[in-house]
Amino acid sequence: MTLRLPRAWVAGVACAIAAGLPGCDAVTGAAQRAGVLPTFEAHCAKALPATRVAVNALPAPYDTDFSRPYAELTRMGVEAGADERVIGLTRARMSHRATIVVAGIEEPRSRKVCVRPEIDVELSLLPLTVFVGREFRDDDCRRAAIVEHELKHVAVYRAYLDEVAGEVREEVARAYGNTVMQFASRDEAQREIEQALVGYLNPLLERTSREVKRRQATVDTPDEYARVAAACGGIELRE
Repeated sequence: MTLRLPRAWVAGVACAIAAGLPGCDAVTGAAQRAGVLPTFEAHCAKALPATRVAVNALPAPYDTDFSRPYAELTRMGVEAGADERVIGLTRARMSHRATIVVAGIEEPRSRKVCVRPEIDVELSLLPLTVFVGREFRDDDCRRAAIVEHELKHVAVYRAYLDEVAGEVREEVARAYGNTVMQFASRDEAQREIEQALVGYLNPLLERTSREVKRRQATVDTPDEYARVAAACGGIELRE
């Protein structure tokens, strides 16, 4: 995650910039009571650009790995039963990268700041790898049958990534709204906004790992396993 603050922050209420001028406090107070000058809070609400949240799912190309024997794939498939052998396996890691650009106004005397963020989140499935047992690398027919099955898992990953992007976009936008956030300093603004975004994203992505696991299980039905096993006159494994 990266977070960037613009170098030039907008100054606060005009009289506050000229705080050294005689009678500035009194003039400002009277003007605010008369409704002539805005308070710092009102100035922030009016002057700051709206909060913007963008969440995008990156393209998810897959690599194919034929370098591992099926015995190794079986060990990698931690949920394989004692009497099962894994001849194909698809693995992906959903991750995110977030960039926050903070538009802010600083009140010169107090150094208090108000901000509305621009948040960009990219979701990815890299690396996305289809593993096929090395024993089938040169067996065109059986290799194709195994890859065909594994590409169903790839499709589940890709479809769910797009769905998660929409969910994350809605939840983060709802969490931030268009609220003007106030902090004691620029450093506090940077720290608190970054921590808050991590606090929103991490639980969301933890839920996705459980849900994608459930959806992948719907691909591995007994009928589908039987279909692959019967391909090309049957797939036999030699211990």
